Amino acid sequence: MEILKIIQTIEQKREMLKAESRLIKVLDFGAGNPSDKRSKKQMEMGVKVEIPLRDLAKIGVKKEKAECIYTVFSSLAPKTILELGTCCGFSSSYMSFFAPNSKIYTIEGSPNIAEIAKENHRFFGLSNVSVFVGRFDIVLPKLLEEISPIDFAFVDGHHDREATLSYFKQILPFMAKGGVILFDDIAWSEGMKEAWREIVDFGVHKKIREVGEEPWKMGVLWL
Repeated sequence: MEILKIIQTIEQKREMLKAESRLIKVLDFGAGNPSDKRSKKQMEMGVKVEIPLRDLAKIGVKKEKAECIYTVFSSLAPKTILELGTCCGFSSSYMSFFAPNSKIYTIEGSPNIAEIAKENHRFFGLSNVSVFVGRFDIVLPKLLEEISPIDFAFVDGHHDREATLSYFKQILPFMAKGGVILFDDIAWSEGMKEAWREIVDFGVHKKIREVGEEPWKMGVLWL
């Protein structure tokens, strides 16, 4: 399927969900909004909130970012893909369409959101996406051991400086030679800006690229 048709197919489904007002009970292990300033304990325990489905559907990869991922995949041809932050499953759906012969492993903290993602994967007829439910720091270590080497990693959840740096350092040893790590929302908060600067300063990349406008900018790291 050509890229424009893929984008149209996925965005039509997003629009369907944006028309739904039902409340979804969410267990949020992330940083919330930039103004929330959640404590480390709050993020470890998870914050219970109710979010309209239409608002959840607005989150995640859309046309410009999808095109960036498509461009990366065109030369990378990833076989093993890791995603932190499934949300409604739109980004993993894009990646599945772009790399149909790959295996995608995606982690979502909230059980109810994970079910929405699975429903969307079924709607699109995708069979190469596996959703894991739980806190990233709990699920990730074992999963990394099981699925490495990883060709492409997409970090799009828990927008916290310390957490983002921790996930980067955990994932890096399990990346394939020539692999790519993509960080979403690198300008979402001052903490995320700092995390991205520190990741760049780590000096393991062959090339970097920033895509999009603040605060929703993505950072791409070619290893």
